[in-house]
Amino acid sequence: MRADDWVWEAERESKLVDALYKARHLLSMHNGMTVRCDGEEWPLDFDHELKMIDATLKVVGIDTQRSAQ
Repeated sequence: MRADDWVWEAERESKLVDALYKARHLLSMHNGMTVRCDGEEWPLDFDHELKMIDATLKVVGIDTQRSAQ
């Protein structure tokens, strides 16, 4: 692998990790909120999605528990 290929791949991976962090942050902000529409209401539950993001970040070696503190 050429050096510039390695750099391009590292930049691409860092953008993916940044996107996962942003998604995790937004989902965790809205998790548990109550939505009201047309006289109905229901809680938002993103626990499954947050666990999937955490598992993905863990695979690439990022500790999400440390960043939450």
